[in-house]
Amino acid sequence: MVLFSHKKSDLVERDDDGWYPQLRMHYYLTLGREFLTNRDAKRAKAQLEAGENSIWKPDFNKGQLLPAVLLLENLNLLQFLTPDVQLRGSDEKMLEFKALAVQHRHVIKNYLNVTISEKHTPIAFPLRVAEGIAQKLLAKIDLKLNYVGRLGKRENRECVYQFVAPDDQRDSIFGQWLNRDELFQNELVSVSNNISTTTPGATRFCEVG
Repeated sequence: MVLFSHKKSDLVERDDDGWYPQLRMHYYLTLGREFLTNRDAKRAKAQLEAGENSIWKPDFNKGQLLPAVLLLENLNLLQFLTPDVQLRGSDEKMLEFKALAVQHRHVIKNYLNVTISEKHTPIAFPLRVAEGIAQKLLAKIDLKLNYVGRLGKRENRECVYQFVAPDDQRDSIFGQWLNRDELFQNELVSVSNNISTTTPGATRFCEVG
């Protein structure tokens, strides 16, 4: 599936490696958030039509992004995407983040397929990234916190991380998707206004239904 107008082979290769779902999640978590409800509704309608008004629940759940995006919003995942802010596992907000993630670990597993447990650290170990909760969740949007060193006294040093925005052209891709969604939304508004103008009884009929 080619979803980028870019003709660079590295983007095509990354798409083949599963980059699109990660980028899509990031887009709907940020720039495309206002279009997500319509996107899911359109997807559900297409599934209903394809299944003759019957939907297989696993396929339906897999196609809906709103629950996963709401979950990442409630976990405040975007708090980690501020450049030049250094983070340590002992920071109060990191401990609160871990407690919240552990509390909702079953929901996280269901909607994001990410395993969270009490033994995981809030961020990560430098050489064992998979054990950090923040890193595991950021991987869902293909981002990460970079290890920048250790601070503190020798007997009590802590790993320090910070976010560095990737140079992977996702901003350009997001811009294209944003233009697409704004155009589609404007077309819907135009059609809706045209129906209201040309058929005076249409609104009352919809309200009764």
